[in-house]
Amino acid sequence: MAPIKEASSGDVVAVLGIDYSTKNWDVELLSHIIHVLVALISILLLLVAVYDNRVKSRFLRLMGERLEESEELFGKVFAQAPVGIAILEEGERISVVNPTFERIYERKQEELSSMEWTDLTHPDDLRENREKIMELKRDKSGSYSVDKRIVRPGGSYRWISKMVSGLDLNNGNPKSKLCIIQDIDEQKRTHEALARSEQEKAALLSHLPGMVYRCSYDDRWTILDVSAGCYDITGYSPDQIMVDKALSYKDLIAKEYFPAISQEWKRSLDECVPFRYEYEIMTACGGRKWVMEIGRGISASDGMVAALEGIMVDISERKEKDARIQYLNDHDLTTGIYNRMYFEMAKHRLDEEGTVPLSMMIGDINGIRIINDAFGHDEGDRMIVAASKILQSCLRDGDILARTGGNEFSILLPNTSDEETYEIMKSIKGAFNEHNSDIPDRAKHITLSFGYGTKRLGHENLDLAKKEAEENMYKRKLLARNSYHSAILSSIMATLHEKSQETKEHAERIAKHCLMIGRKVRLPQKSRDELQLLSMLHDVGKVGIDDRILSKRSRLTAEEWVVMKKHPEIGFRIASSSPELKSIARYILSHHERWDGTGYPQGLKGEEIPLLSRILAVSDAYDAMTEKRLYRKPISKDAAVKEIVDNAGTQFDPEIVRIFVEEVLPEESGGMMTE
Repeated sequence: MAPIKEASSGDVVAVLGIDYSTKNWDVELLSHIIHVLVALISILLLLVAVYDNRVKSRFLRLMGERLEESEELFGKVFAQAPVGIAILEEGERISVVNPTFERIYERKQEELSSMEWTDLTHPDDLRENREKIMELKRDKSGSYSVDKRIVRPGGSYRWISKMVSGLDLNNGNPKSKLCIIQDIDEQKRTHEALARSEQEKAALLSHLPGMVYRCSYDDRWTILDVSAGCYDITGYSPDQIMVDKALSYKDLIAKEYFPAISQEWKRSLDECVPFRYEYEIMTACGGRKWVMEIGRGISASDGMVAALEGIMVDISERKEKDARIQYLNDHDLTTGIYNRMYFEMAKHRLDEEGTVPLSMMIGDINGIRIINDAFGHDEGDRMIVAASKILQSCLRDGDILARTGGNEFSILLPNTSDEETYEIMKSIKGAFNEHNSDIPDRAKHITLSFGYGTKRLGHENLDLAKKEAEENMYKRKLLARNSYHSAILSSIMATLHEKSQETKEHAERIAKHCLMIGRKVRLPQKSRDELQLLSMLHDVGKVGIDDRILSKRSRLTAEEWVVMKKHPEIGFRIASSSPELKSIARYILSHHERWDGTGYPQGLKGEEIPLLSRILAVSDAYDAMTEKRLYRKPISKDAAVKEIVDNAGTQFDPEIVRIFVEEVLPEESGGMMTE
């Protein structure tokens, strides 16, 4: 029931009542409740199904990720494993391998799969490997391992450790096997080397007479026990040195060896390796004897060294033979001095040590072939031996003399400048002159052509000094009267003298003045040698000039002068084509250039003209004026000097003129000794 009220006043004006059947109410209510419950249960089941599906989906995704990670991990392990891994099929045929397996065999998987295992195994290891395979066949679930050698491309062998076991891949092939290999070549070879070493040592100890000992590891190496061979080795009986009764073993060792022996024993004990050393001992009779000691440390239970034991054998005879062999390897049999092989090793050693200044001198005996032909090789050998003795007498301690060719000697002079080397070379020449003064027969005089070079700085190449020495020596050889190179020079000069008025005496006078000027301006030996050669050959180009022009008694015409002026270029071409004369070619080309630039053939001016050409120009002009010519008479020396002075700064280098006039000519007239 519900009241009904007036809208305006709010008063109750009536009552509304409704009647329901209780049974119908209960049925209707139950119907609605059932509908709601069905809906709720359906929703709940749907939610459970959705949740279950999401859980399963997440689980499957997680399992997939783990499977991918597992596969990736397996792939990395298989690819990067430090051992070789392979799957073998029936008959030990290889089907799958990892990179390490390929690297050990040095073959790719395709090649390995196509080969029989017998082709990959050393013949000596086939039998053992086959027996292992048969054992595995009898016991399919078992495994086998074997150390064997494999065959690599090219036929080389390598040791591996191989392990094979049955493998069930669920692929319908129960005969698959897992094979793992490891490279043990280095260990095997080391083991074999050690075994050989032990065998050799055992053989040595069983066959060589010597002294077996046991001593304390104390300051004096007190002998605890020693064999009877002690007397043969040391000259002392065992009773005299055991337990320091008369002397300790340390007293027998030559003092200079003891620090090194102590250090070597310490190293051997620290590294647990055998001790082996060769040294000298002092015997009972006061002599020295070479011995070889082989020993080892004996450890106590606490790990400390309890004693030393070993064997000592006499190796004096072997040392003497080694020394003799070494002497023969290092020395020339004819002269007794060092040979080329030792010289090259010494040169390399000094070069590596950075010894500077380091000079090298090379000397060659002149005319030795003529002596051999005329008097026989015995006389030639006598001269070579005599030359080696003279050279030895002139050298200092530390200098190295060697016979580096049939008649060639080479000398290494450590810590010696080029100036000092030059003085040594002069003393050597003096010694040969003194030797020759006692021999009346000039044919048997010993003369050498020398050259030297110097390495002045550590970074310089010693081969450059050697090349300089050789070039200087060859130039000296060219100037030596009895040498083969002198024959070349003589032939050229003879032709020149026949065609022109240039005489040997003219060349010698020019050479004398040039060398005096060269000494004043402190030219090195190489330049002085070139200057002397230039003095003799500066007009060599005249051999290509017409004889009528060269021998003409009157002055030349303009046309003839054009031809005559070609002789420096002709001389340049001749000198350039000869290895012996190539170094002076440019000086020959320039010896008619003038200080003011009006000379020929290049028109060089001032210091553009090579110094040696400027020196020659002054000396040549002076001699030409003071000696008789076909087309004019000589003038006085004073007049020649005036002419040269008047042309200083135009035709000649003023400084060279000053040195020649103020120093060389007065020195010459004073009778002073020159080169």
